[in-house]
Amino acid sequence: MRAETLEILCSPVERAPLQFESRPAINGDATQFLVNREHGLEFPIRDGIPIFVEPHAITGINSRFRRIYDSWAPFYDLLSKVGLFILGVSEHKLRREFIEKLEITNGGRVLSTSVGTGSDLSVIPRSCKYYGLDLSAGMLRVCQNRVERLGTLAELFLGQAEHLPFKDETFEVVYQMGGINFFNDQGQAIREMVRVAKNGSKIVIMDETEKVARALENIPGINAWFRHHRRPIIPPTALIPAGMEEVESCELYDGQAWFVSFRKPR
Repeated sequence: MRAETLEILCSPVERAPLQFESRPAINGDATQFLVNREHGLEFPIRDGIPIFVEPHAITGINSRFRRIYDSWAPFYDLLSKVGLFILGVSEHKLRREFIEKLEITNGGRVLSTSVGTGSDLSVIPRSCKYYGLDLSAGMLRVCQNRVERLGTLAELFLGQAEHLPFKDETFEVVYQMGGINFFNDQGQAIREMVRVAKNGSKIVIMDETEKVARALENIPGINAWFRHHRRPIIPPTALIPAGMEEVESCELYDGQAWFVSFRKPR
């Protein structure tokens, strides 16, 4: 782990600073950890990925979707392409247009709060410092392989967007592409995005609309994400904290995606 990465990390609940420790393996378990001895905190690093939440500690809707994402991770990119093809949307074009809205600068820190398989990485400028978080270990393994294949400089973390393991005002860009429709607590996740963003930073969120959920809920494989959801799918504009600037909300791709962006005041 790079020293500059350790400097921006903290425990996701207490927000306590962390130190790196390495020690001999016991029973084949992790040998590297992020720790805070004062608070009795210890987070293992497995295969190069810090683990800020274990599966048994993930509850509610997050727990259900973690299991779905873990199960489908090896096939997720194919499912995504099939789903977008059915909807008549070019995945590469969608991701390129989305990334263009992020205002990524040379050397700036960029955080994806649901990085998934890292499909955005092919269109992310190489000049930025990229950080990706996800609650699915399976998705992160696929993403890690993509990072290595592309030769991209990116750091990955297992955690929940509602409790980000980063210090306040760390990132020039924070974004969430997909997934937030079924978070346990959308409002808490958005507040966390605001907390870790630097003053003046742009925060961008996008996900599918109810129209898409209805279209895909009966398609084998893809329907795992959309069956039995009980919460209406609407843009979370009412959950944006007061005082945010340049708030924008719209629908894209013939009403198949909602898009929300805003800026943290300077």
